[in-house]
Amino acid sequence: MLRHRRLIRHCSVGLLLLAACSAPDTGPAYLQNYIERLGTAAGEVVPPYGSLIAPPRVSDAGITLIPIDNSSINVLDFLSLAPCELQVNIGRRNSLLGRHASPSQQLLLDLEFLALAPACIKTMNGAGDTVLASSLEAISERKQIELAPRIFNALFTDVEWRDFWRLPTALQGYPDSVGGDLLDSLRWVDQQVQAWLSGEQTADTHELERHLAVLRTGDGGYLLLAAAVQARELERATAVLRQRERPLCPGGGATEAAKIVERVVLKYFIGDVQPWLAQLNQREHEVMTLIRSIETQLGDTLTPPYLAWQASRDALLSSLRDTPLTHVAAIKTALSGCHGLQIPAAGANT
Repeated sequence: MLRHRRLIRHCSVGLLLLAACSAPDTGPAYLQNYIERLGTAAGEVVPPYGSLIAPPRVSDAGITLIPIDNSSINVLDFLSLAPCELQVNIGRRNSLLGRHASPSQQLLLDLEFLALAPACIKTMNGAGDTVLASSLEAISERKQIELAPRIFNALFTDVEWRDFWRLPTALQGYPDSVGGDLLDSLRWVDQQVQAWLSGEQTADTHELERHLAVLRTGDGGYLLLAAAVQARELERATAVLRQRERPLCPGGGATEAAKIVERVVLKYFIGDVQPWLAQLNQREHEVMTLIRSIETQLGDTLTPPYLAWQASRDALLSSLRDTPLTHVAAIKTALSGCHGLQIPAAGANT
């Protein structure tokens, strides 16, 4: 215990000390206060800090661009497209900037191509250039097939996605500190992906970069770190109860020790910790429902490295529900047989 007090006085940004170093009004601080009081009430030594579950880093997952052929029409055919707006699009694609454009810009160029191609194909057929019209039809079909990989590259391989999941050094006031812009942007992306994949290439594309910029400032990394911290701390709290060899109520009646444990649970777990856990659950539901919808739409396009990272991510996020339930079960076991005491419901944190 003395060691933990020293850690609080000499606060570090290290992840293993996060719970000890957080501001007094944050969830990790509530957890630490609850664990210390629970250990005292139960007459047990609080287990030392274990290793923090390592949140999966998207930057280490090896998620790379899906290769896509950028071949286009030849120079002579390009010159024949003069009556079409599509010629400007192809010109931008073949320029130096176009060849080195970001994945999101390449997606926008392809969406614009698909939107402009039908009118140009009609124009070429009307001018008797059926060969060029057929070439444009073939390119359009290929680009439609490649649209899902283009979307994957734009959303999941660039800096915005890495920044979204970047792990912070401290939780601070999370999730109280989050805003609503992220949900609006995720909702926009989800709706646009659905529209693009269904063939509505005229759907709004000009807002993509703005919404990706919002995504870059999102709180995915905070959510992962919060899940890891609560899992580690609640496992310590559960260990306090499980390591007690003598029952709290050996004769069935509520002992003074059991009443003290009850008061600690009601005031510091139900009163402090669970509201924070409920906030985390709500934020996870809000954010991940939209992200999983986008991922589901891309289906088989998700690459093996992405799927592996996704599985690790979701396994950690599931601890936001599983670990509190395990701890509540441990409380119920510890207080079983103690007649007249209040025992928290298993789903009280959700």
